[in-house]
Amino acid sequence: MFKSKKIVAAIACLLIAGNAVAARISSSSLDSVPSLSVVPKPVSLTPGDGHFLFSPTTTITVNDERLKPVAELFADFFVKPSGIDLPVSLGDASAPIQIILVPAAQFGSDKSEAYRLQVTADRVHIVAPSEKGAFYALQTLRQLLPPQVESTTPVNYVRWDVPAVTVEDEPRFPYRGMHLDVARSFMPAGFVKRYIDLLAFHKLNYFHWHLTDDQGWRIPIDAYPLLTEKSAWRDKTVVGHTLDRNTEYDNNPTGGFYTKAEIRDIVAYAAQRQITVIPEIDIPGHGSTIIAAYPEFGCEQQAAAADTFVQPNFGIFPAVLCPTEKTFQMLDTVFTEVAALFPGKYIHVGGDEVLKTQWEQSSFANALMKDKGLKNYHELQSYFVARVGETLARLNRKMIGWNEILDGGVADDATIMSWQGIKGGIAAANLGHDAIMTPFGYTYFDFFQSDSVDEPMAIHGMTTLAKAYSYDPMPEELAGTDKAHHILGAQGQLWTEYQTQPRKVEYMVLPRMSALAEVTWTAQGNKDWADYAARLPDLFARYDAMGVVASRSVYTPTINAERLGRGEKANYRITLNAETARTTIRYTTDGSQPNQQSSIYKKPFKVNGGTVLRARAQDNVSGEFYPESRLRLLSHKAVGAEVEILTEFNASDDPSPAEQLTDGISHQDQIYQPSDWVIFYGDSADMVVDLGEPTSVQSVSFTFDAGKHRQLYPPSSVEIFVSSDNSQWNSIATLQESHLLDARDKVRVEFPAENARYVKIVAGNRFTYKSNETGEHRKVPLHIDELVIE
Repeated sequence: MFKSKKIVAAIACLLIAGNAVAARISSSSLDSVPSLSVVPKPVSLTPGDGHFLFSPTTTITVNDERLKPVAELFADFFVKPSGIDLPVSLGDASAPIQIILVPAAQFGSDKSEAYRLQVTADRVHIVAPSEKGAFYALQTLRQLLPPQVESTTPVNYVRWDVPAVTVEDEPRFPYRGMHLDVARSFMPAGFVKRYIDLLAFHKLNYFHWHLTDDQGWRIPIDAYPLLTEKSAWRDKTVVGHTLDRNTEYDNNPTGGFYTKAEIRDIVAYAAQRQITVIPEIDIPGHGSTIIAAYPEFGCEQQAAAADTFVQPNFGIFPAVLCPTEKTFQMLDTVFTEVAALFPGKYIHVGGDEVLKTQWEQSSFANALMKDKGLKNYHELQSYFVARVGETLARLNRKMIGWNEILDGGVADDATIMSWQGIKGGIAAANLGHDAIMTPFGYTYFDFFQSDSVDEPMAIHGMTTLAKAYSYDPMPEELAGTDKAHHILGAQGQLWTEYQTQPRKVEYMVLPRMSALAEVTWTAQGNKDWADYAARLPDLFARYDAMGVVASRSVYTPTINAERLGRGEKANYRITLNAETARTTIRYTTDGSQPNQQSSIYKKPFKVNGGTVLRARAQDNVSGEFYPESRLRLLSHKAVGAEVEILTEFNASDDPSPAEQLTDGISHQDQIYQPSDWVIFYGDSADMVVDLGEPTSVQSVSFTFDAGKHRQLYPPSSVEIFVSSDNSQWNSIATLQESHLLDARDKVRVEFPAENARYVKIVAGNRFTYKSNETGEHRKVPLHIDELVIE
């Protein structure tokens, strides 16, 4: 009777038509997919002969009650796309799928997450020392099934089979995490679960939930109801990037918080998927939300302020909790309630980006320092964090903090997240602290994924998929030493200043989350970019079946231009690169968008100045085009000329800023990256261009605003000088502020032809902006691109 019902259900599923998910996964997207494609890459994966076929008679057996929830979770997942129910029983030796819990000694005491998976034509056999290992084995089995298995609705006409294979596997690091900031942009509870599902798919085991910050408080505290009644909401949000400019707001109220029931449900949901949730309550800085609700927890100036509010801006703000006994009593209560919701061993206390100005101005803080013998405000921060550590110790929890909590000393059992590079992790390990590596250059997934003009808004920086994949969490200085065990693993970060919707979050973390998974799971010697890239098509097919938005930025070509010659006769050797071999690069040199008929890149080629080069990668299987890259190459008399910069500017290297000013490459229509610009901080930008010989010149122009994701300011004045000897100067043209205020992105100064070897440009910079962090007026940095002389 039972089997008959299963057969009827299976036939009914095969008759369902018009499935939306099946339509999303075109047949071409599944072509040429490796039959054995698993991410993260296992320790070993050996193909066998034949396939195991799931059918309405397939059942699962376990040898231990503790394994039943793991097996049932897989069965619940599998029935949705396949219509095949997989009953789970205890001790049925004849079941075709067997999951066996064995003594830990069979794998080793430190290998609780290991597993062995063997698939033959007639059975699936899983052996593991724990529920975790069994869960990860089933995730591997999941990835060996057809990609359509990821659909949450029935899929028609799919043969649900798995290739015969033997997998031996275990993770490299015990900590494999992903972070999600819900303070800047609140994410619904349903999406948080979806995010946890993505972690589980990638065998990640820690979810770092950033619940509080200056822009929102997302967790209810019964003893302090105003934290959610007032501080879970803000009246407006700044539009676009806030750095170096006056701000505009959307005037749309936004916010939200999770009920305690929702939090308990999410924690339990994660636990089912072998994921520990780590809550972050960020103290003592990033405290606007606490002080907005309860000003008495700020120092004197804050407690008396009438304008303390939940921040509508992004950045680092002065709001800092005052180290009073009533503040520590409040935090004791807060963390007690937090610990009741989160049973995991870790609680994150933030501790980053603490502006100490208000402590410096506080008579109480200064008296406390004197009384406690604290030498500086870093030690005061250490004292503050240590007091919170006493609460966590009482609650039987371990503290995690960002690497700034090392400043001034830290509690012996604190774990450090090293985000400002890797030095914090190294220092922590050498002091005997555990460390989790989170360096922003590799693990911050709110950075751009490519320099394509098609990329959505991001905070800054560039972390390509290849760069994320290249990271090794084990610092060279510690590898093989007795301190190496303190490096627990690594974590990816997703801050949500500009990722305001779940779909945007998905785009930013996928597929970089998969790179992080392989970085933390797979042995360094077993990693290989080409092999990983070959597995990406299968991974993308699975993302598509899930209905998530995954970036294809990995297929964006990069354009490299080598300048040949100088001046107006300069040309450029162009090299186009793709990070994977799956695509063909098509390009144009006339400014038009590449299409099916455009030239195919085969080898480096030359172009003249005045060329707008555009390139797109086309999928070799589906024919789909991926995000575009552009490069604008210039022709003018100063290309390759030497430049002397006379005033304060950014000191970036390779190439030097002076070389960038005449390299013949314009960045006016590209995504803003600070390294592409020479940035001046003083009252003027003074530059001298040496044309090499007397030359007739009649105009000078330069770009000051990229116009893509950043609003940059024009100079307040421009004056052009010429000289034959770089000593005696003649002023030949001036533009005043009234002419420059309407400039859109470029300054051009024309004048009667002059014969000169040296041209000096003096760009005034008197503009200021009101800092959204401090309210003070600051000098606007002046950005300058190519100095074009004609």
